[in-house]
Amino acid sequence: MELSRIQVKRTLVPTRINATINRLDKTKKVISADELPAAKEVYMAGQRAERRREAEKKKKEEEKFMKERREEKENRERGYDDLMASAEGRSNEDGFDEDDFM
Repeated sequence: MELSRIQVKRTLVPTRINATINRLDKTKKVISADELPAAKEVYMAGQRAERRREAEKKKKEEEKFMKERREEKENRERGYDDLMASAEGRSNEDGFDEDDFM
């Protein structure tokens, strides 16, 4: 397996611009190859923790929503139970017949 050579185009600058060089040097980060796996593991652990927090938050919201739905359903069912609970209504068994209005 032969390694391919990469050609790099170089341009000559007649004068060195220190302001540009200094700005580039400020953002320059040098990390040794030995530190990369550890840095990646720290990053991935942070990502997993963030996803876990989001999943827990979503689960809590869903549980809250389901609890509200259950309470609404129970309130509706209880409301229909109390609807005809009073004995003030008339029935045909008492001798009231709506067909006898004429």
